[in-house]
Amino acid sequence: MRTRRLAAALISTALVLLAAPATAAPAAAAAPNAVQPGWRLRWAPSAARDGLSAFEHAEDDRANSDPGRAPHISVDGDAYRFVMHTEDRDTSTDRQRHEVRGMRTAGRTVDMLYGDAWRFTYSMFIPDTLKATTTFSHIMQMKEPGTGTGPIIVQSLRRTAGRPTLELRVFDTDTLVGAVDLPPLQNHWIDIDFQIGIGDAPDGWVRWIVRDGSTTVIDAFTAGVDTWLGDRVRPKWGIYRSIRDTSGSLQDTWMLVKNLRAYQWAENDPPRSNARYEAERATIEGGTVESGSDGPAPTDYVTFPEQPGGAVEWTVYAPTAGLAALNVWYANATPTARPMDVSVNGVPVAHDLSFDRTPAWNDWETRTLVTPLRAGLNTVRVTATTASGAPHLDALEVYQPVSRQ
Repeated sequence: MRTRRLAAALISTALVLLAAPATAAPAAAAAPNAVQPGWRLRWAPSAARDGLSAFEHAEDDRANSDPGRAPHISVDGDAYRFVMHTEDRDTSTDRQRHEVRGMRTAGRTVDMLYGDAWRFTYSMFIPDTLKATTTFSHIMQMKEPGTGTGPIIVQSLRRTAGRPTLELRVFDTDTLVGAVDLPPLQNHWIDIDFQIGIGDAPDGWVRWIVRDGSTTVIDAFTAGVDTWLGDRVRPKWGIYRSIRDTSGSLQDTWMLVKNLRAYQWAENDPPRSNARYEAERATIEGGTVESGSDGPAPTDYVTFPEQPGGAVEWTVYAPTAGLAALNVWYANATPTARPMDVSVNGVPVAHDLSFDRTPAWNDWETRTLVTPLRAGLNTVRVTATTASGAPHLDALEVYQPVSRQ
């Protein structure tokens, strides 16, 4: 299976990188103009330039529990600042959450898909007021999009037998990748290098490196784990913690993150295409165009009555024939899923695809499908199948090339 061969090759590469001495002999010279396998930079936001538009969404006090001290997520020079007060609550009132999610470049989503390998580097400033707790205190996550989905990977501040640590775990199996003492890493900048091979077990793998200045505090590698849930993988940064801590460690606090970079492993580097097609400019059947917001930004979208049959059909362009990732952007602030059929060039590719609830009508989410497209023009159609009707539809993104499946 191609995905397993790719995963094995990436694991072998990672193990070689772990074991290689600093004085290893240089490799033979590559052929002129040859494209070598390696990490390709895919996302390099500047806080000062891009602000929060570098992310898909800012989950800033979703429950409106502390509007007088908003915003809780902001730009601070060349960094992103996350501020948490003890009174802040998320929509689930046993926890607190101020996080950013996803990656955007020039308004387009950066997709992490099955079979991919990704590397994230960034710097963090963790003050001594942001303490490890006896329950969860996550400061970075890898997740599947969607409300109520569990994490895949969590980087957390955890008290273990009274010892405050910074740790990384594979969430579903509670597999500890590594843990280091937290206090020596607080009150100054530290650097994180996180790498993930996306796949079902045994093809998933994780590498986690923490550096304090020129010192490598930990360099841990774990293979044979499950790093895939569905659709796509999406990073999150911020403060997400339970209020059920029993150590008395919760207090007003903050955190800074800067120099965010995301790299994708590629055997070569073919031209990439990432296009966005707005729903209100597509062919609409049974729907109405309305205006609203995407977080703080204005957007137009399509709404439908609560009945089957409402549809949107996009005509999209593919530079080459092959697999493409389709991101359908939607909102559904009701407790009921709104399923839709999806077809490409008249051929069904998904039946009753569930578009589950979102926290609000201006909190847009995605369903992602990977499907073949022909070179040139293609049609993508979504059709409501139940009496609940369709969700609000904002846009369709089409990304090529896709290497998986």
